[in-house]
Amino acid sequence: MNLRDLQYVVAVAQHRNFTRAARSVHVSQPALSNQIKKVEAELGVRIFERVRNDVLLTKFGEQVVEAAAEINGLVDRISETAQHYRKLDATPFRLGMTPTLAAYLSGYFLDMLADLYPDLKLVIVEEKPLELARMVEQMQLDAALIARNSHVMIYGEDCHDAPEFTPLWFEPLYLGMRQGHVLAGRNGIRAGDVPAEFLIRFDVPFGYDLEKDLPPASSDAAERLGIDVRSARFETLCRHLAHSDACTIVNAIAAEQFKKDNLGLTFVPFDGDGRLRELGAISRQDYSRYGVISSIRSFIENAPPSGTLPAREPETRKNHPGVAALV
Repeated sequence: MNLRDLQYVVAVAQHRNFTRAARSVHVSQPALSNQIKKVEAELGVRIFERVRNDVLLTKFGEQVVEAAAEINGLVDRISETAQHYRKLDATPFRLGMTPTLAAYLSGYFLDMLADLYPDLKLVIVEEKPLELARMVEQMQLDAALIARNSHVMIYGEDCHDAPEFTPLWFEPLYLGMRQGHVLAGRNGIRAGDVPAEFLIRFDVPFGYDLEKDLPPASSDAAERLGIDVRSARFETLCRHLAHSDACTIVNAIAAEQFKKDNLGLTFVPFDGDGRLRELGAISRQDYSRYGVISSIRSFIENAPPSGTLPAREPETRKNHPGVAALV
């Protein structure tokens, strides 16, 4: 029995399903099942009971999983301790960003890290929030930028094992459309007033409270408005707006860049509650390079991305001073 076997055991216990567990540890389901059988044969006692479509722990299995999780945690601590004692610039700082951020903040963060840590190389990874969280957990990323609402959606309100969330900034939401659009002359718009026939939305939430009040995406939106978001990227959709009657929600950082690019787009701010999202950096608890994240936060407090307001604790998120000025 080795460390990989213990990881397999913990994965099966967490997912209670061999297929999902195999996917989480990046092996085939038959390979995972065979290895678990070998471990049980070596120990001479069953760890799991296979009951129809469910996988249950035996009494012995409960103790094995508890010990395995503790051992895996110790191994992670050894890896992070070793990383702590390496020279800071020996390994790149891998920072994950969502599609609504990566294309518009790469230059901002490259300049920031060049100022804070001239010898530290930055590697930006673009993915959706759930995948970014998984990559942080598995130490494939040093940190990732996601909305607080996304963090809560993934881990819940009071998950003690969740990655640390370090608040960085507040960002308003806009409705983006081409210049000359029937909605373009408005000074503001409420979520419930957005015409469903014009709206194109992605399945993955951006992390704003008001998204729940927007009309659902129309089933024939792709045919009427000329783009299918099931395969399109956020950047592609936004550029498509200039040649269509479609509209979509656009975060402030992206909107600021599109204004600079003169794409022929107009951005109408949302009115009412829930128009701001709080962005933060997630990192593993007791992360050895947390000093880098602290430095990033301090930098942002003095020079936040264009269109945003720095998140300074312990000020409340709902009544943050200066929020009104953003929209």
